[in-house]
Amino acid sequence: MKLVIDSNIFVSSLDPNDMFHNECYPIFQKLLKYELEALCPTLVLIETICVIRRRTNNNILSIKVYQNLIKIPSINWLDINIDVAVRACMLGSLTGLKGGDTVVLQVAEQYGIPLLTKDKEIKRKSPGEILIFEPVDLSF
Repeated sequence: MKLVIDSNIFVSSLDPNDMFHNECYPIFQKLLKYELEALCPTLVLIETICVIRRRTNNNILSIKVYQNLIKIPSINWLDINIDVAVRACMLGSLTGLKGGDTVVLQVAEQYGIPLLTKDKEIKRKSPGEILIFEPVDLSF
């Protein structure tokens, strides 16, 4: 199965103190075992690392997380080019979502695959043709 994975899923997976850790960590395990494939804009990587750094106040840990995340072969990190930015702008104008949210939404739309997120606003505001899942919606 292919999914676009939002940064909140990675953060919850990697932070054992996060209230959604137990719900999200199995997703991360599936990625590590290559039982799941992810397409993620590089913005997700940046957001994940910055949140880990802020939560832990540990720059060495956040760098190690970055170095390991980019090596996971089941995660395809996608560049944000002008075409992606233009479509994300259009989605932002249509939905009223935040910029980063529209970038991950754009990837789901472009590739025709579901977006996995814990963000209720994305789920509520995204266009109906884009499938939005939470970890509990997936049965593995």
